[in-house]
Amino acid sequence: MNESKQKYKIEFTKTAQKDYESIRDAKLLRGINRIIDEIKEDPYQFKKLSGPFSHLRSAKTFSFRVLYQIAENGQLLVWVISIDHRKDVYR
Repeated sequence: MNESKQKYKIEFTKTAQKDYESIRDAKLLRGINRIIDEIKEDPYQFKKLSGPFSHLRSAKTFSFRVLYQIAENGQLLVWVISIDHRKDVYR
């Protein structure tokens, strides 16, 4: 019997939704969508941040970062916190 692995549900904060909607470059948008699909499959595969961002993880595509948090209440849920250029995302 072939068991399929459950995917995580992705939710966007208001900030992340605005970040996502403001992206106009088609190639960058495809990269962001690919990263989000990879997060759905296994959100633990990307870098865990440290310091004041230790509750977040970061996935990168081109010079952009997707910052997200995995729900800790047993749900298969990931909150996308921010999507921004690497020079601005950690501010």
